[in-house]
Amino acid sequence: MDHVLAQLLHERVFAILNQLESPTTSTLTAAWRTLLTLHEPTDSGACKACGPRWRKHMCSVWRVATAYFIRDERPPPLGMSPA
Repeated sequence: MDHVLAQLLHERVFAILNQLESPTTSTLTAAWRTLLTLHEPTDSGACKACGPRWRKHMCSVWRVATAYFIRDERPPPLGMSPA
């Protein structure tokens, strides 16, 4: 994955985790931060934990984080109802 895109994704996910943190969610958000830090890409683009097979694509941990924490904020196209 492109290093610039990976950095933007990293910043956005961690910013969302910061927004979600509260006294009742602090353990969960800390766990996500730790897990994502363990799976950060190396300089070559490989996942630190999963290895070089994820050099061109996000590892499964980052794919799950992206699916849960990154939402499309654009309005739906005309004639389409929001999901």
